[in-house]
Amino acid sequence: MIPKEIIKFLDNPGGHSLIIKGAPGSGKTTFALEILNQLSKKYPIKYVSTRVADETLFLQFPWLEEILQKKVKVAEKKMSRDELNRLEGIVEEGMLEEKLRIEDEEALLEVGSLLPEIDDIYDFVEVTLPEKALVCVDSIDGLSEKYGIPAEKILYTLQKDLVEKAHANVIFILENSGFENIEYLGDGVISLSHEPWNTSWKRVMYIQKLRGSPILSSRYIYTLYNGHFRALIYTPFTLDSLNKKDLKELREYLHKILDYRVVNIIMDPQFPVELLGATILAIMNNLKSIPMLLPPSAYPGDIIKALAKKLFQKEVRIAGFGSHEADVVLEGRDMLIELSQDIIAYHIGKNSAVLLGIDTLGDLYENLGDLPRLVENLKRDNRVILLSPLNYPKIRSNAGVEKVVELAMMDHLPVIKDSEGTYAIVRDSTGLHLVPLM
Repeated sequence: MIPKEIIKFLDNPGGHSLIIKGAPGSGKTTFALEILNQLSKKYPIKYVSTRVADETLFLQFPWLEEILQKKVKVAEKKMSRDELNRLEGIVEEGMLEEKLRIEDEEALLEVGSLLPEIDDIYDFVEVTLPEKALVCVDSIDGLSEKYGIPAEKILYTLQKDLVEKAHANVIFILENSGFENIEYLGDGVISLSHEPWNTSWKRVMYIQKLRGSPILSSRYIYTLYNGHFRALIYTPFTLDSLNKKDLKELREYLHKILDYRVVNIIMDPQFPVELLGATILAIMNNLKSIPMLLPPSAYPGDIIKALAKKLFQKEVRIAGFGSHEADVVLEGRDMLIELSQDIIAYHIGKNSAVLLGIDTLGDLYENLGDLPRLVENLKRDNRVILLSPLNYPKIRSNAGVEKVVELAMMDHLPVIKDSEGTYAIVRDSTGLHLVPLM
Protein backbone atom coordinates (compact mmCIF):
# COMPACT_ATOMS: atom_id res chain seq x y z
CA MET A 1 0.00 0.00 0.00
CA ILE A 2 1.31 3.40 -0.97
CA PRO A 3 0.27 6.21 1.42
CA LYS A 4 -2.61 8.07 -0.15
CA GLU A 5 -0.97 11.49 0.15
CA ILE A 6 1.75 10.34 -2.29
CA ILE A 7 -0.85 9.19 -4.82
CA LYS A 8 -2.77 12.45 -4.38
CA PHE A 9 0.45 14.41 -4.91
CA LEU A 10 1.05 12.69 -8.27
CA ASP A 11 -2.63 13.04 -9.24
CA ASN A 12 -2.64 16.81 -8.72
CA PRO A 13 -2.94 18.92 -11.88
CA GLY A 14 0.32 19.57 -13.71
CA GLY A 15 3.61 17.69 -13.56
CA HIS A 16 5.43 16.70 -10.39
CA SER A 17 8.84 15.28 -9.60
CA LEU A 18 9.48 12.91 -6.72
CA ILE A 19 12.95 12.10 -5.39
CA ILE A 20 13.30 8.74 -3.60
CA LYS A 21 16.54 8.29 -1.68
CA GLY A 22 17.93 5.76 0.75
CA ALA A 23 20.75 3.36 1.53
CA PRO A 24 21.27 0.19 -0.54
CA GLY A 25 18.69 -2.44 0.39
CA SER A 26 16.16 0.06 1.71
CA GLY A 27 13.71 -0.74 -1.10
CA LYS A 28 13.91 2.35 -3.32
CA THR A 29 13.34 0.48 -6.58
CA THR A 30 10.58 -1.67 -5.07
CA PHE A 31 8.86 1.46 -3.75
CA ALA A 32 9.06 3.24 -7.11
CA LEU A 33 7.77 0.21 -9.01
CA GLU A 34 4.91 -0.15 -6.52
CA ILE A 35 3.88 3.42 -7.35
CA LEU A 36 4.04 2.66 -11.07
CA ASN A 37 2.05 -0.52 -10.53
CA GLN A 38 -0.67 1.28 -8.60
CA LEU A 39 -0.96 4.03 -11.22
CA SER A 40 -0.37 1.94 -14.36
CA LYS A 41 -4.03 2.00 -15.33
CA LYS A 42 -4.22 5.74 -14.96
CA TYR A 43 -1.08 6.97 -16.72
CA PRO A 44 1.24 5.77 -19.52
CA ILE A 45 4.30 4.33 -17.74
CA LYS A 46 8.01 4.54 -18.59
CA TYR A 47 10.69 2.87 -16.45
CA VAL A 48 14.33 3.62 -17.28
CA SER A 49 17.00 1.58 -15.50
CA THR A 50 20.74 2.20 -15.64
CA ARG A 51 21.37 -1.49 -14.92
CA VAL A 52 20.48 -4.73 -16.67
CA ALA A 53 16.82 -5.61 -16.12
CA ASP A 54 16.55 -7.92 -13.12
CA GLU A 55 14.49 -11.08 -13.65
CA THR A 56 13.44 -10.89 -10.00
CA LEU A 57 11.68 -7.60 -10.76
CA PHE A 58 9.75 -9.29 -13.55
CA LEU A 59 8.52 -11.94 -11.09
CA GLN A 60 7.37 -9.26 -8.65
CA PHE A 61 5.95 -6.95 -11.31
CA PRO A 62 5.01 -9.03 -14.41
CA TRP A 63 3.85 -5.93 -16.29
CA LEU A 64 7.33 -4.39 -16.10
CA GLU A 65 8.91 -6.68 -18.73
CA GLU A 66 6.36 -5.63 -21.35
CA ILE A 67 6.98 -1.96 -20.57
CA LEU A 68 10.76 -2.31 -20.84
CA GLN A 69 10.47 -4.06 -24.21
CA LYS A 70 8.00 -1.56 -25.66
CA LYS A 71 9.48 0.59 -28.41
CA VAL A 72 8.46 4.23 -28.58
CA LYS A 73 7.65 5.74 -31.95
CA VAL A 74 9.36 9.04 -32.49
CA ALA A 75 6.69 11.68 -32.76
CA GLU A 76 6.76 15.07 -34.36
CA LYS A 77 8.57 17.44 -32.04
CA LYS A 78 5.86 19.30 -30.17
CA MET A 79 7.36 19.94 -26.76
CA SER A 80 10.22 22.01 -25.47
CA ARG A 81 13.67 20.40 -25.37
CA ASP A 82 15.46 23.60 -24.48
CA GLU A 83 17.30 22.29 -21.44
CA LEU A 84 18.14 18.98 -23.13
CA ASN A 85 19.59 20.85 -26.12
CA ARG A 86 21.71 22.95 -23.77
CA LEU A 87 22.88 19.82 -21.97
CA GLU A 88 23.80 18.03 -25.20
CA GLY A 89 25.49 21.17 -26.44
CA ILE A 90 27.70 21.21 -23.37
CA VAL A 91 28.61 17.58 -23.96
CA GLU A 92 29.37 18.19 -27.63
CA GLU A 93 31.59 21.15 -26.82
CA GLY A 94 33.59 18.97 -24.45
CA MET A 95 32.83 21.03 -21.39
CA LEU A 96 31.94 17.77 -19.69
CA GLU A 97 33.83 14.49 -19.86
CA GLU A 98 33.30 12.66 -23.15
CA LYS A 99 32.44 9.00 -22.81
CA LEU A 100 34.47 6.67 -24.99
CA ARG A 101 34.02 2.97 -25.70
CA ILE A 102 37.22 0.87 -25.63
CA GLU A 103 37.28 -1.87 -28.25
CA ASP A 104 40.39 -3.85 -29.33
CA GLU A 105 42.54 -1.30 -27.51
CA GLU A 106 41.07 1.52 -29.60
CA ALA A 107 38.98 4.36 -28.24
CA LEU A 108 35.78 4.83 -30.24
CA LEU A 109 33.45 7.79 -29.76
CA GLU A 110 29.85 6.61 -29.54
CA VAL A 111 27.76 7.81 -32.46
CA GLY A 112 24.05 8.56 -32.58
CA SER A 113 22.30 10.17 -29.64
CA LEU A 114 24.62 11.64 -27.06
CA LEU A 115 22.22 10.75 -24.24
CA PRO A 116 20.06 7.87 -25.58
CA GLU A 117 18.22 7.04 -22.33
CA ILE A 118 17.25 10.66 -21.82
CA ASP A 119 16.26 11.10 -25.47
CA ASP A 120 14.09 7.98 -25.10
CA ILE A 121 12.31 9.53 -22.12
CA TYR A 122 11.62 12.73 -24.10
CA ASP A 123 10.25 10.70 -27.02
CA PHE A 124 7.96 8.79 -24.69
CA VAL A 125 6.58 11.90 -23.00
CA GLU A 126 6.09 13.54 -26.38
CA VAL A 127 4.16 10.57 -27.78
CA THR A 128 1.80 10.56 -24.80
CA LEU A 129 0.94 14.27 -24.98
CA PRO A 130 -1.51 15.74 -24.18
CA GLU A 131 -1.98 12.85 -21.73
CA LYS A 132 0.23 13.04 -18.64
CA ALA A 133 3.06 10.48 -18.54
CA LEU A 134 4.58 8.84 -15.45
CA VAL A 135 8.33 8.19 -15.75
CA CYS A 136 10.76 6.56 -13.33
CA VAL A 137 14.52 7.11 -13.67
CA ASP A 138 16.43 4.42 -11.75
CA SER A 139 18.80 5.95 -10.94
CA ILE A 140 19.68 9.59 -11.52
CA ASP A 141 23.21 9.12 -10.21
CA GLY A 142 23.58 6.06 -12.45
CA LEU A 143 23.06 8.33 -15.47
CA SER A 144 25.42 10.84 -13.90
CA GLU A 145 28.20 8.30 -13.61
CA LYS A 146 27.58 6.90 -17.10
CA TYR A 147 27.88 10.24 -18.88
CA GLY A 148 30.04 12.20 -16.46
CA ILE A 149 27.32 14.79 -16.00
CA PRO A 150 26.50 16.10 -12.51
CA ALA A 151 23.31 14.50 -11.16
CA GLU A 152 21.81 17.88 -10.32
CA LYS A 153 22.30 19.02 -13.93
CA ILE A 154 20.40 15.98 -15.29
CA LEU A 155 17.64 16.41 -12.71
CA TYR A 156 17.36 20.14 -13.46
CA THR A 157 17.10 19.42 -17.18
CA LEU A 158 14.29 16.87 -16.78
CA GLN A 159 12.54 19.02 -14.21
CA LYS A 160 12.41 22.05 -16.50
CA ASP A 161 11.52 20.31 -19.77
CA LEU A 162 9.41 17.35 -18.69
CA VAL A 163 7.84 18.32 -15.38
CA GLU A 164 7.32 22.06 -15.67
CA LYS A 165 6.73 22.39 -19.42
CA ALA A 166 5.34 18.99 -20.52
CA HIS A 167 3.50 18.40 -17.21
CA ALA A 168 4.83 14.85 -16.78
CA ASN A 169 5.29 13.09 -13.45
CA VAL A 170 8.91 11.98 -13.00
CA ILE A 171 10.23 9.78 -10.19
CA PHE A 172 13.97 10.06 -9.59
CA ILE A 173 15.73 7.34 -7.59
CA LEU A 174 18.82 8.68 -5.85
CA GLU A 175 21.29 5.98 -4.77
CA ASN A 176 24.07 8.14 -3.37
CA SER A 177 22.99 9.99 -0.25
CA GLY A 178 26.22 12.00 -0.51
CA PHE A 179 24.80 14.22 -3.25
CA GLU A 180 24.17 17.66 -1.82
CA ASN A 181 22.11 20.57 -3.11
CA ILE A 182 19.89 18.34 -5.23
CA GLU A 183 16.79 17.69 -3.13
CA TYR A 184 15.54 21.25 -3.51
CA LEU A 185 15.11 20.58 -7.24
CA GLY A 186 12.38 18.01 -6.64
CA ASP A 187 8.76 18.79 -5.86
CA GLY A 188 8.63 15.86 -3.46
CA VAL A 189 11.31 14.10 -1.41
CA ILE A 190 10.98 10.73 0.31
CA SER A 191 13.72 9.05 2.32
CA LEU A 192 13.82 5.31 3.11
CA SER A 193 15.85 3.86 5.96
CA HIS A 194 16.25 0.46 7.59
CA GLU A 195 17.98 -0.89 10.67
CA PRO A 196 18.02 -4.19 12.61
CA TRP A 197 15.21 -4.59 15.14
CA ASN A 198 15.65 -7.74 17.24
CA THR A 199 15.62 -10.54 14.64
CA SER A 200 13.79 -8.47 12.02
CA TRP A 201 14.15 -5.17 10.18
CA LYS A 202 12.69 -1.84 11.12
CA ARG A 203 12.05 0.04 7.90
CA VAL A 204 10.95 3.67 8.08
CA MET A 205 9.78 5.96 5.30
CA TYR A 206 10.04 9.72 5.87
CA ILE A 207 7.98 12.04 3.69
CA GLN A 208 10.11 15.18 3.72
CA LYS A 209 8.27 17.24 1.12
CA LEU A 210 5.21 17.04 -1.13
CA ARG A 211 4.91 20.48 -2.64
CA GLY A 212 1.28 21.58 -2.90
CA SER A 213 -0.11 18.56 -1.04
CA PRO A 214 -0.86 17.99 2.65
CA ILE A 215 1.23 15.36 4.43
CA LEU A 216 -1.04 13.24 6.61
CA SER A 217 1.86 11.49 8.31
CA SER A 218 5.55 12.25 7.81
CA ARG A 219 6.64 8.81 9.01
CA TYR A 220 5.52 5.28 8.08
CA ILE A 221 6.80 1.84 8.98
CA TYR A 222 6.92 -0.32 5.86
CA THR A 223 7.73 -3.87 4.81
CA LEU A 224 9.18 -5.45 1.66
CA TYR A 225 7.54 -8.79 2.31
CA ASN A 226 7.11 -10.93 -0.80
CA GLY A 227 9.02 -8.38 -2.85
CA HIS A 228 6.41 -5.64 -2.57
CA PHE A 229 6.42 -2.31 -0.77
CA ARG A 230 3.68 -1.84 1.79
CA ALA A 231 3.33 1.07 4.19
CA LEU A 232 1.67 -0.07 7.41
CA ILE A 233 -0.93 1.86 9.36
CA TYR A 234 -2.69 0.79 12.53
CA THR A 235 -6.24 2.06 13.03
CA PRO A 236 -7.67 1.68 16.56
CA PHE A 237 -11.03 -0.03 16.98
CA THR A 238 -13.40 -1.17 19.70
CA LEU A 239 -13.73 -4.80 20.73
CA ASP A 240 -17.49 -4.78 20.29
CA SER A 241 -16.97 -3.87 16.60
CA LEU A 242 -15.24 -7.21 15.94
CA ASN A 243 -16.81 -10.21 14.31
CA LYS A 244 -15.51 -13.75 14.12
CA LYS A 245 -13.95 -13.43 10.67
CA ASP A 246 -11.91 -10.40 11.84
CA LEU A 247 -9.91 -12.77 14.05
CA LYS A 248 -9.08 -15.32 11.34
CA GLU A 249 -5.40 -14.49 10.75
CA LEU A 250 -4.67 -13.85 14.41
CA ARG A 251 -6.39 -17.11 15.36
CA GLU A 252 -4.39 -19.05 12.76
CA TYR A 253 -1.13 -17.61 14.05
CA LEU A 254 -1.99 -18.30 17.69
CA HIS A 255 -3.13 -21.82 16.85
CA LYS A 256 0.55 -22.72 16.52
CA ILE A 257 1.39 -21.69 20.08
CA LEU A 258 -1.13 -24.18 21.46
CA ASP A 259 1.29 -26.93 20.44
CA TYR A 260 3.19 -25.91 23.59
CA ARG A 261 2.02 -26.66 27.12
CA VAL A 262 3.38 -23.43 28.65
CA VAL A 263 3.47 -20.15 26.73
CA ASN A 264 4.50 -16.73 27.99
CA ILE A 265 2.92 -13.78 26.17
CA ILE A 266 4.94 -10.69 27.10
CA MET A 267 2.98 -7.45 26.74
CA ASP A 268 4.39 -3.98 26.11
CA PRO A 269 2.39 -1.50 28.23
CA GLN A 270 1.85 0.61 25.09
CA PHE A 271 0.33 -2.30 23.16
CA PRO A 272 -3.28 -1.35 22.27
CA VAL A 273 -5.71 -2.71 24.84
CA GLU A 274 -8.22 -3.66 22.14
CA LEU A 275 -5.58 -5.81 20.45
CA LEU A 276 -4.76 -7.54 23.73
CA GLY A 277 -8.45 -8.40 24.05
CA ALA A 278 -8.53 -9.63 20.44
CA THR A 279 -5.48 -11.81 21.15
CA ILE A 280 -7.15 -13.40 24.18
CA LEU A 281 -10.33 -13.99 22.18
CA ALA A 282 -8.37 -15.55 19.30
CA ILE A 283 -6.70 -17.98 21.72
CA MET A 284 -10.06 -18.95 23.14
CA ASN A 285 -11.47 -19.43 19.66
CA ASN A 286 -8.86 -22.17 19.11
CA LEU A 287 -10.00 -24.15 22.14
CA LYS A 288 -12.67 -26.81 22.07
CA SER A 289 -13.17 -26.82 25.85
CA ILE A 290 -14.04 -24.07 28.31
CA PRO A 291 -10.99 -21.91 29.22
CA MET A 292 -10.33 -20.01 32.44
CA LEU A 293 -9.03 -16.44 32.47
CA LEU A 294 -7.45 -14.48 35.28
CA PRO A 295 -7.47 -11.11 33.45
CA PRO A 296 -4.43 -8.85 33.42
CA SER A 297 -4.62 -5.99 35.89
CA ALA A 298 -7.36 -3.45 35.13
CA TYR A 299 -8.54 -5.50 32.16
CA PRO A 300 -12.30 -6.14 32.04
CA GLY A 301 -12.72 -9.92 32.09
CA ASP A 302 -16.49 -9.59 31.82
CA ILE A 303 -16.11 -8.04 28.35
CA ILE A 304 -14.02 -11.01 27.18
CA LYS A 305 -16.60 -13.39 28.60
CA ALA A 306 -19.48 -11.62 26.88
CA LEU A 307 -17.69 -11.35 23.52
CA ALA A 308 -16.58 -14.99 23.55
CA LYS A 309 -20.23 -15.92 23.99
CA LYS A 310 -21.37 -13.52 21.29
CA LEU A 311 -18.70 -14.24 18.63
CA PHE A 312 -18.29 -18.00 18.85
CA GLN A 313 -20.64 -19.28 21.55
CA LYS A 314 -17.73 -20.00 23.88
CA GLU A 315 -18.19 -20.28 27.63
CA VAL A 316 -15.39 -18.71 29.66
CA ARG A 317 -14.70 -18.95 33.39
CA ILE A 318 -13.34 -15.75 34.92
CA ALA A 319 -11.15 -15.86 38.05
CA GLY A 320 -10.87 -12.83 40.32
CA PHE A 321 -10.43 -11.49 43.83
CA GLY A 322 -13.69 -11.25 45.73
CA SER A 323 -15.57 -10.21 42.60
CA HIS A 324 -19.26 -10.98 42.39
CA GLU A 325 -18.76 -11.48 38.64
CA ALA A 326 -15.95 -14.02 39.09
CA ASP A 327 -16.68 -17.69 38.49
CA VAL A 328 -13.56 -18.68 40.44
CA VAL A 329 -13.17 -16.51 43.55
CA LEU A 330 -9.57 -16.10 44.77
CA GLU A 331 -8.83 -14.97 48.29
CA GLY A 332 -5.14 -14.17 47.90
CA ARG A 333 -3.86 -16.61 50.52
CA ASP A 334 -2.24 -19.55 48.73
CA MET A 335 -2.15 -19.80 44.94
CA LEU A 336 -1.28 -23.50 44.99
CA ILE A 337 -4.48 -24.27 46.88
CA GLU A 338 -6.83 -21.73 45.31
CA LEU A 339 -5.68 -22.63 41.78
CA SER A 340 -5.15 -26.32 42.38
CA GLN A 341 -5.74 -28.97 39.73
CA ASP A 342 -8.91 -30.09 41.43
CA ILE A 343 -10.44 -26.60 41.52
CA ILE A 344 -9.49 -25.91 37.90
CA ALA A 345 -10.85 -29.31 36.80
CA TYR A 346 -14.12 -28.58 38.60
CA HIS A 347 -14.63 -25.37 36.63
CA ILE A 348 -13.23 -26.15 33.16
CA GLY A 349 -12.36 -29.86 33.12
CA LYS A 350 -9.24 -30.97 31.27
CA ASN A 351 -7.56 -30.35 27.90
CA SER A 352 -8.34 -26.65 27.81
CA ALA A 353 -6.27 -23.61 28.81
CA VAL A 354 -5.66 -21.48 31.88
CA LEU A 355 -4.74 -17.88 31.05
CA LEU A 356 -3.05 -16.11 33.96
CA GLY A 357 -2.52 -12.34 34.10
CA ILE A 358 0.80 -12.24 35.95
CA ASP A 359 0.38 -8.72 37.29
CA THR A 360 -3.03 -9.65 38.72
CA LEU A 361 -1.49 -12.78 40.21
CA GLY A 362 1.24 -10.62 41.72
CA ASP A 363 -1.35 -8.28 43.24
CA LEU A 364 -3.22 -11.22 44.77
CA TYR A 365 -0.22 -13.18 46.00
CA GLU A 366 2.65 -10.97 47.01
CA ASN A 367 5.17 -13.74 46.61
CA LEU A 368 5.25 -15.34 43.15
CA GLY A 369 7.91 -17.80 44.22
CA ASP A 370 5.36 -20.60 43.86
CA LEU A 371 4.60 -19.73 40.23
CA PRO A 372 6.86 -22.46 38.76
CA ARG A 373 5.16 -25.09 40.92
CA LEU A 374 1.72 -23.75 40.00
CA VAL A 375 2.55 -23.93 36.31
CA GLU A 376 3.97 -27.41 36.68
CA ASN A 377 0.76 -28.57 38.36
CA LEU A 378 -1.61 -26.92 35.88
CA LYS A 379 0.14 -28.04 32.71
CA ARG A 380 -0.53 -31.71 33.48
CA ASP A 381 -4.17 -31.35 32.48
CA ASN A 382 -4.33 -28.01 30.62
CA ARG A 383 -2.21 -25.60 28.65
CA VAL A 384 -0.95 -22.63 30.63
CA ILE A 385 -0.70 -19.21 29.01
CA LEU A 386 0.99 -16.50 31.04
CA LEU A 387 0.10 -12.88 30.22
CA SER A 388 3.15 -11.02 31.52
CA PRO A 389 3.80 -7.27 31.47
CA LEU A 390 7.15 -6.37 29.94
CA ASN A 391 9.94 -6.46 32.57
CA TYR A 392 7.53 -7.46 35.35
CA PRO A 393 9.76 -7.48 38.47
CA LYS A 394 8.18 -10.31 40.50
CA ILE A 395 9.00 -13.17 38.12
CA ARG A 396 12.37 -14.66 39.02
CA SER A 397 12.36 -17.76 36.81
CA ASN A 398 11.08 -18.86 33.45
CA ALA A 399 8.34 -20.88 35.19
CA GLY A 400 8.73 -23.78 32.78
CA VAL A 401 7.93 -21.62 29.72
CA GLU A 402 8.32 -23.47 26.42
CA LYS A 403 7.35 -20.68 24.03
CA VAL A 404 7.63 -16.90 24.24
CA VAL A 405 5.44 -14.54 22.21
CA GLU A 406 5.83 -10.77 22.45
CA LEU A 407 3.13 -8.16 21.93
CA ALA A 408 5.38 -5.20 21.21
CA MET A 409 5.38 -1.76 19.64
CA MET A 410 7.54 -0.65 16.71
CA ASP A 411 7.13 3.08 17.03
CA HIS A 412 3.31 3.41 16.94
CA LEU A 413 2.78 0.14 15.10
CA PRO A 414 1.72 -2.94 17.13
CA VAL A 415 3.62 -6.12 16.30
CA ILE A 416 3.50 -9.72 17.44
CA LYS A 417 6.76 -11.65 17.39
CA ASP A 418 8.35 -14.93 18.37
CA SER A 419 11.58 -16.73 17.54
CA GLU A 420 10.32 -17.46 14.02
CA GLY A 421 9.27 -14.00 12.84
CA THR A 422 7.83 -10.57 13.45
CA TYR A 423 4.41 -9.51 12.15
CA ALA A 424 2.78 -6.09 12.08
CA ILE A 425 -0.89 -6.09 13.08
CA VAL A 426 -3.07 -3.88 10.89
CA ARG A 427 -6.81 -3.66 10.39
CA ASP A 428 -8.96 -2.90 7.37
CA SER A 429 -12.52 -3.62 6.29
CA THR A 430 -11.76 -7.35 6.00
CA GLY A 431 -10.41 -7.75 9.53
CA LEU A 432 -7.14 -7.94 11.42
CA HIS A 433 -4.11 -8.88 9.38
CA LEU A 434 -0.62 -10.08 10.29
CA VAL A 435 1.93 -8.72 7.83
CA PRO A 436 5.50 -10.12 8.00
CA LEU A 437 8.15 -7.48 8.53
CA MET A 438 11.06 -7.98 6.11
